[in-house]
Amino acid sequence: MDARLLPQTEFDSVHFFRAITLAILLVISGMAVAGVADGEIGPISALPLVILVLAIRFAMEWRRVTRCMPAFIHDDELVLCGVGSHRRIELSKVSSVRSRHSIFMVRRYRSWSEHVAFLEVTLNDGERVHTLAESAVLECPPAKHAVKAIEAAVLSAKMRDIAKRQQGASDNR
Repeated sequence: MDARLLPQTEFDSVHFFRAITLAILLVISGMAVAGVADGEIGPISALPLVILVLAIRFAMEWRRVTRCMPAFIHDDELVLCGVGSHRRIELSKVSSVRSRHSIFMVRRYRSWSEHVAFLEVTLNDGERVHTLAESAVLECPPAKHAVKAIEAAVLSAKMRDIAKRQQGASDNR
């Protein structure tokens, strides 16, 4: 199985479309505020409330993308390629993988299959590492193929680690 995690080039695309989505939300918000100021739209009507909910969700997703780093799996390690640092994490140290839907973060507009999901990898020491994976809009759970591939790679790495420890213990006897 292939863990379809996003490389740096796709991260750049996500950042680009995130900025475009911000511009669109700002224009819509400005039009709604102007409508409320002119009295065309009531301040408690549905439109300002929906825009507020969308803005809050967009802000949450903006923060999640900011924490994410490009990643890939190589030789039983999760390799994180951040702007300031590169990090290798042994897959045997991963305790869980969790995914979340994204509403606004996409790699390309006008495509139902070009959305991304947020992946949260929790390590044995409690540290959480974040990355993005390919996902479809209505895929449940989000990025299910990537999550299954990572869980399979983690299980395989843990089994190899156990086998190495058992072989080392039997050699010491």
